[in-house]
Amino acid sequence: MLKIFKPCDFHVHLREGSLSQFVLKENNKHFQKILVMPNLKNPLTSTKLLLKYRNKILKMNKSSDVLFTIYLNNNCSMRDLKYMQKNKTFFAAKMYPLNATTNSSSGVSDIKKMAKYFSFLEDHNIPLCIHGEHVNDNDDPYQREKKFLDQELSWIIKNYKSLKITLEHITTKDSVSFIKSNNNIAATITTHHLLENTSTFLGGNLRPELFCKPILKSSVHQEALQKAALSGSSKFFFGSDSAPHLKSRKYAPSCCAGVYSTKYSISNIIELFWINKKTSNLDKFLTLNGCKHYGLNYDNKIHKFKRTKNFKFKKYSKFENDHLINYNYFKNFWTEV
Repeated sequence: MLKIFKPCDFHVHLREGSLSQFVLKENNKHFQKILVMPNLKNPLTSTKLLLKYRNKILKMNKSSDVLFTIYLNNNCSMRDLKYMQKNKTFFAAKMYPLNATTNSSSGVSDIKKMAKYFSFLEDHNIPLCIHGEHVNDNDDPYQREKKFLDQELSWIIKNYKSLKITLEHITTKDSVSFIKSNNNIAATITTHHLLENTSTFLGGNLRPELFCKPILKSSVHQEALQKAALSGSSKFFFGSDSAPHLKSRKYAPSCCAGVYSTKYSISNIIELFWINKKTSNLDKFLTLNGCKHYGLNYDNKIHKFKRTKNFKFKKYSKFENDHLINYNYFKNFWTEV
């Protein structure tokens, strides 16, 4: 038997339409807080768009504390941002490089043109969440994260020393070192980047369900991520980047990027900490570190989990006329009792 606080997921994709209701319901089961990403087909770049989406989600929400992000690019209206900040419409700003991932065609191509927005966020203590990849058609996808650290993030850190930054879904030992070496910045780590690597993704048969951005890296980088998460360091916390795509879009020639991990993420994380004898740091990684970084209170009610060996996992969840592919790694399952 294991006792922990109900976890938080500080990087969630709820999508839109009927799928958002399905995915939100699953999140309600597992998390006390979720931070929702804004990269919809029509990105949430304005008050009108964000309020419409926010109201729909909150109407469907049953239990989780849902926090929202604005899609930050250089087309955002400063007047809009000031209005939303004053009315607490959004909790954080999310910045995507141009064409870095799903629905990022409205992303940023020149970091330095974002100066006025960074100053606004810094002045109002609004967190900036970043998809950290330097995207160029000629770039090696495996080097995008390192290039972003060197060419963009270093510049932001140097010029906006009080800006609270979250580097999302880090995948490399370089990012781990960067986070440790700089102030006012922390990082989320996903379930799949902790448990998978290049070899498990494409070393045997290609596994489309593991295709994601940033792409999975080698075991050397995976080990660095595990060490960071297991350490209990306040600089690292859980953000699943759980990104649902229909099975028909994953097992397809133009495979969508994203791993849907919500259903079994907590079980997988608990098992990872259990086998490494680091369960004393579970609450830090799953709840406390993220809340501390964002200055949030948390529900300290204790939840009990028990371990079932060789559990029969449900690989697919039926959704309308298709399915979602549930990510799972371990054979053992931790269920709440």
